[in-house]
Amino acid sequence: MGSVEGMLAQMRKLIGTGENPPGSNTNLITKWYGFNDAWCDMTVSYAAAHSDNLSAVMGKFAWTVAHAKAFQSKGRWHYGVGGIRAGDIIFFDWSGTRSINNIDHVGVVEAVHSNGKITTIEGNTSDKCMRRDRYASEIVGYGRPSYGNAQPLPSTDGMLRRGSKGAAVKTLQQNLNTVMASKLVVDGDFGAATESAVKSFQKKYGLSPDGVYGPASAAMMKSALKGGTKPQKPTPRPPAAGKLTVDGQFGPATCAALQRSLNKHGAKLSVDGSFGTLTKKALQSYLKVTADGVIGPNTVKALQKKVGSGVDGQWGSDTTRHLQLALNAGKF
Repeated sequence: MGSVEGMLAQMRKLIGTGENPPGSNTNLITKWYGFNDAWCDMTVSYAAAHSDNLSAVMGKFAWTVAHAKAFQSKGRWHYGVGGIRAGDIIFFDWSGTRSINNIDHVGVVEAVHSNGKITTIEGNTSDKCMRRDRYASEIVGYGRPSYGNAQPLPSTDGMLRRGSKGAAVKTLQQNLNTVMASKLVVDGDFGAATESAVKSFQKKYGLSPDGVYGPASAAMMKSALKGGTKPQKPTPRPPAAGKLTVDGQFGPATCAALQRSLNKHGAKLSVDGSFGTLTKKALQSYLKVTADGVIGPNTVKALQKKVGSGVDGQWGSDTTRHLQLALNAGKF
């Protein structure tokens, strides 16, 4: 059985791993896995397999939802970020529902900071494996692998339900009184009255009325306290605008600059520094090639012609350097 340190060492070795060409999902990780598709969870599997931790992370996965449910089935799952530690497998839902069924990305926690920021290492983020800074609003929860030196999970799974007690229950009761006029006694004891009030809240706002207060209900409560009727989507924290370092590396800063430029041409993208399907299609539309979200040779050749690099259909560092120069000059 491996260790937390071994898992993190393998993830760090993968930093900088990309695709050839960008957008193709082709690299050493997908070749090892034997499946050419989105590779964020394949990265976790690869690092685990190369650090004697594959069984600790519940096995080999490419689908993030199934992976999270595997942790859940073994009692090694926690909603939210309470008690999260380095080495934990962290799952994201960009739509903001915070539901396991809507998980669409995964990474490994490298560090947890006192200001609420979590540093992760993730595969398939802007078509590379790289460090990211994440925040609770983007996170569904985490799995605690059974490393040889794993720490115990928190005593609860991050949900408030009948029998829960403490300050978090008091806050919930206060919020229910504000939003629903529930007239609950704010005593920090999740009893029958609080459960009934939670069910009423969930029913009113279109959630499954199970009486269990988890991430989806918490997201809705945050919105309801501000007068909203739908959960607030996480606000992306993109790299700051400014001159790009012309280094030939297509990372978050270059991707965010590309998104800002495409938006000037009417793309209406969320500037998040992630080279996702919408960004790829917007780029293809701007280049006047088939907008299928797959960055193949035709798209790359059109990009190379646009930025003045060599035209060979292979998106390498020279293409990226010319793109960075064009973005810096406002000519893209």
